[in-house]
Amino acid sequence: MKLVVQQPGAREIKVKLMLAGGHSAMIVVPPEHALLAQLLAAVASPPSSAAERQPTIFQIPVDGGRASLAFASHQLIGVLTDPAVLVEQDGRAAPTSVAQAAGATSDATSGSLAKPGWGASGDIVRHPIVQLDEFLTAAEVAWLMDLVFAAEHRFVPSSVSDSKDDYRHSFVLNPPGELAQMMSAKIRQVMPEVIPRLKMAPFPVGEIECQVTANSDGSFFRVHTDAGVNETVKRQFTYVYYFNREPKGFAGGQLRIYDDQIRNGKLARTESYQTVEPRHNSIVFFQAAVMHEVVRVDVPSKQFRDSRFTVNGWIHRV
Repeated sequence: MKLVVQQPGAREIKVKLMLAGGHSAMIVVPPEHALLAQLLAAVASPPSSAAERQPTIFQIPVDGGRASLAFASHQLIGVLTDPAVLVEQDGRAAPTSVAQAAGATSDATSGSLAKPGWGASGDIVRHPIVQLDEFLTAAEVAWLMDLVFAAEHRFVPSSVSDSKDDYRHSFVLNPPGELAQMMSAKIRQVMPEVIPRLKMAPFPVGEIECQVTANSDGSFFRVHTDAGVNETVKRQFTYVYYFNREPKGFAGGQLRIYDDQIRNGKLARTESYQTVEPRHNSIVFFQAAVMHEVVRVDVPSKQFRDSRFTVNGWIHRV
């Protein structure tokens, strides 16, 4: 069996494993990794006799090697790859008895690709991201949207700390106390889960800043860090909670989290990045010092209510 990657030069393959019972998981491997061939072989060459039906067990390290995803080969019903990987059969192929994927990273729940730790000069550092879906209840989302729509006239143009022109376009609102309290309580509840997945040792959470942002037609936020100057250096994590009318009335607005490269012992931004989709009722966490941007938002109706809305802010360490 020969594998042909449809994007020559690709350094990594995102592999979505579709498992029996409607379950799925996402891993990331180099295109030459043996695990990729073993997974595709398990799908392409199902057992044809009773003697061959002895289950193959896949054991894949996840979460930086602290956990393991294990499943039997017969539970794997499909493999989705990005970029596309085509299978050319050159004879019968089958997976080995146990597939060990050392170095594979997982985004089964977060959508993140992470390279734990720093390496040698020139290495690319991909920062961990956590994205949680269905963060608020349906009643809480409805309350939030009613509150924001009623406050349309109180939104003001956004600004940045160094007053750069043509750097950010959006509208912001200082949240009412009840909204800030609700978001702070919700975020504190999930931090014991989120902090380890962001490759940080547990720490006591301090202040949680909060604002509401409306990204209307033409909005954007160019590449920046949330922990660069003055008081913002105290920020540990950035969070972004997404919500919008359904069906969605805007296009674009993806969040880009830039990779770094180690140069002379320091991190420097590269041109490669991870993309986070602004999924309704999901919240994203990442380290505040990481360079990121929001790409342009297009709202065909030009109506405020069709904007890309967020409750976003920053989490401090005590």
